Amino acid sequence: MSAVPGMYDYPSMSAYLHLVNYEAFTLQIAGLHKQNGFLDEARAVLRVRNEIRIKRICMKAALDQKEKADRAATQSANQENNLSLTV
Repeated sequence: MSAVPGMYDYPSMSAYLHLVNYEAFTLQIAGLHKQNGFLDEARAVLRVRNEIRIKRICMKAALDQKEKADRAATQSANQENNLSLTV
């Protein structure tokens, strides 16, 4: 992994939704190209869409991992508070 922070280091729901919207847009553009007979352009756009799809799936996994880590941190903090209250 590189030392430069990437899009998966600090995942956000807005970045994920941006990828979803961009994927849908490229799919619509590919459909228009295919409908108009520009098959080479449609294939190129579908390749870009596939790259976006992979990024979207990875972003969703990063968001899920972040959510699990946040939930675990909250649970451990709650357990520490409960222990300090009972002592």
